[in-house]
Amino acid sequence: MVGMPKKLKMFKNQNYSDLKKKHQDLGTLFVDATFPAIDAVIGTSRIPSNIEWKRPSELCDDPKLFTDVESPNIIRAGEYSCNWVVSAFAILAGVNELRNKVIPNYWDQEWGKEPYCGIFHFRLWRFGKWNDIVVDDLLPTLNNVILTTQSGNKNEFWISLVEKAYAKLHGSYEALREGELADALVDFTGGVCETIDLRAGQYNEIEENRSQLFDIIRKEMSEHSLICFTLNAPSLANIGERTELGIRKGHAYHVTDIKKVYLGETTLRTLFSGREKVAMVRLRDPREEDVKPGSPDSVLSSEGNPFVYSTDALSRLRSQNTDWQQVKDTEFKRLGLSFRDSTEFWMPMEDLVNEFGEITICRLVAENLFVVPSNKWRGSSVQGRWQTGPTNSPLDRSGGGDIHSETFLKNPQYLIDISGNVEVMIQLLQYLDLDGLDTPSSNNINLLIGFHVIKVENNRATRLHKLWPHCTVIVVEGHKRKREIVYRGTLSEGRYVLVPSSYRQGEHSSFFLRIFSKAVLLNIKELKEDVPKSRIPCSCIIPEVELVTVVVVDCAIIEHKSQTWSSSKLNVYCALTCEGTTVKTDVSKEESNPVWNSSFIFYRKKPNKPIIVKVFNKNILFPDELIGECELPAAVTHGPTPLDACLFPRTKTSEDSDNPSIGTIHLCVLTEDNLMAV
Repeated sequence: MVGMPKKLKMFKNQNYSDLKKKHQDLGTLFVDATFPAIDAVIGTSRIPSNIEWKRPSELCDDPKLFTDVESPNIIRAGEYSCNWVVSAFAILAGVNELRNKVIPNYWDQEWGKEPYCGIFHFRLWRFGKWNDIVVDDLLPTLNNVILTTQSGNKNEFWISLVEKAYAKLHGSYEALREGELADALVDFTGGVCETIDLRAGQYNEIEENRSQLFDIIRKEMSEHSLICFTLNAPSLANIGERTELGIRKGHAYHVTDIKKVYLGETTLRTLFSGREKVAMVRLRDPREEDVKPGSPDSVLSSEGNPFVYSTDALSRLRSQNTDWQQVKDTEFKRLGLSFRDSTEFWMPMEDLVNEFGEITICRLVAENLFVVPSNKWRGSSVQGRWQTGPTNSPLDRSGGGDIHSETFLKNPQYLIDISGNVEVMIQLLQYLDLDGLDTPSSNNINLLIGFHVIKVENNRATRLHKLWPHCTVIVVEGHKRKREIVYRGTLSEGRYVLVPSSYRQGEHSSFFLRIFSKAVLLNIKELKEDVPKSRIPCSCIIPEVELVTVVVVDCAIIEHKSQTWSSSKLNVYCALTCEGTTVKTDVSKEESNPVWNSSFIFYRKKPNKPIIVKVFNKNILFPDELIGECELPAAVTHGPTPLDACLFPRTKTSEDSDNPSIGTIHLCVLTEDNLMAV
């Protein structure tokens, strides 16, 4: 993960190396004019008049970027910290490889390494690009206390400086409040986040579901995904409150290990109803006790005395079984339940799903598609926009979210080809693009967004205009007011159209769409044309398209074999030819009753010329053998029309009236003279 990102953008066109050299040559300290040390970059609400912006050297005698670069950091929330950002920093602090990607060449940015000029740079992912963000080291303080997120070590400043870069990316510290944990994890890693609702999944009630969740966590851990459990707080005032088991509401607990423990004859066996093994998860909460914003003891108050919640940090939380407290540390060591530091604790899976509300999984994806292990997610991306414009024009691309409305298919459409059964991950992110600056949606309020994945004809290359029965909706991601929505599942072989949408017709926003797979590299392509474009510029010679025909090839019945067929076993496929273009189904292994369930679309310039359907036996060493064929006039139907056509060894004419049929092929044919009806 460490190294130069594939796509790197100099945020605000600021070049860190040039600026640093300039101020070193001049012997001056850098002051960032693009993110000045003024109240406006904090926000608009409840800002005291006596805030001072100070450099780390004014707050301690020996400032450092890191006091111990190898050990996980304790994170302390400040008065203006956003809880979900603090949680993300707590996770980032425990994963050195990811942290070092956000902080490039941290050793060269350390105090004392070179003539100090108060400039730093960090890298954050934003909608397809890694942004290199330059900041100065002026931090907002009150009574010499930093008001933003900080390290538990008073002379360590990387957390406060990275948060300043993150606030600069968003426009202010206050703008960070409109988001959630998954957003920050994506921005720190460039990965894809999925959130699982533990209550909705009934993981606390159904043992089979709980076992499947354990397997998911173990698999994701092996792939180095970031995993954390959260119990959401009902309100800001409840953040940090402890449950009876000691879990703090609103905190993200990072999963650092997972295992099934074989209890054997240890005393733990009696705690788990005589079971021989039990699923255990190790969690970490590296946050210090929070100062409660607005309390009489807050740093913004004039009355002093630090306020903390009623209980201290626990090195190991307890099970719902009270006997758990009596288990000795020696028993834990015997079972391999080790701790790396005092912020970690083990918890049985049953208690975990009872206590927490959701689990967030951030999957790391490959950026270099040419040097990537086969077990890494890799894929392609595209940027798009919902916008309004003249009806039926390329600018008319905001059709709303109701799949049954006449406007739904006016949304942007994207083509995806799948070979074989493939597990995919689809990510849709929304943003507002103003003068090239990628920011959250207007007024920091996300739109309700979702997407549908529709299986279409095998050869479709134009936009979809109507959902006929042969076009099957495979995936529905319902509309949510989130910056990012994700689908993970398996798609079978075929061609698909993905339609991202906002909930209301006519809404404007940009979006970023990514699709990933481990098996194959998937490409995503926008469908822009309503009908095929002529490849020959001189349209006066080439006739215009008059009809559009869809042929659904369902199955066939082969009644008898010919003595001339060289293979004793048939491997049957179907080929359709229309005006010189031939398409093929997959090969069916069924000899007598081959099933294809494939559909194809044809734009026809010669309505009187029939479509030829041929059934072949596929050979490996010899040319494929024709089993039978038929002709489809395919006249206008204005709707799907079932058709059973007889197959003949060759096309039947008046001269071979005795030519016997060798079987029947079951089709469904739809032909329209309105090209925008299919």
